[in-house]
Amino acid sequence: MVIFRNLVNGEPLSNWWDNGSNQVAFGRGSRGFIVINNDDWTLDVTLNTGLPGGTYCDVISGQKEGSSCTGKQVQVGGDGRATFNISNSEEDPFIAIHADSKL
Repeated sequence: MVIFRNLVNGEPLSNWWDNGSNQVAFGRGSRGFIVINNDDWTLDVTLNTGLPGGTYCDVISGQKEGSSCTGKQVQVGGDGRATFNISNSEEDPFIAIHADSKL
């Protein structure tokens, strides 16, 4: 998460979303996007990330190693939207992607 913080430093808050309870998501400009599920049910939503299209490595569940990812992968469409599915029972119920985690 230190890399995430450094990459998004100075970028404006963007693409805020919440479910009115304990699921939130937001971007930092076009450099990063994070989704948090702190509810008692699964989060399953398609959101505008503000990131360019492509496949990104979730830096919470793994790390980018060359052109592969040791954790979850997130597919961002050409329109900047991605579908997120995060179970409330996951050990770390959140996802973070950023410009440098693009595969």
